[in-house]
Amino acid sequence: MTDLDHDDVRALLSAAIREAGSQREFAARAGVSAGFLSDVAHGRRAPGERVLNALHLRRVERFVSLRRPA
Repeated sequence: MTDLDHDDVRALLSAAIREAGSQREFAARAGVSAGFLSDVAHGRRAPGERVLNALHLRRVERFVSLRRPA
């Protein structure tokens, strides 16, 4: 499993949009509106489950320690 940040997800989305031929086509395949997808592609909104599913991704919550090792 590889950790991805928001920029990585947007890059994957951009590649998937190119492969689909257009934002409108990718949005239709993912089951979201073209406006929502545009907002996600431009970093104005977080990708929802449908977009993540279409990219074969899953959102995972992660916790890290702020303490320094002894």
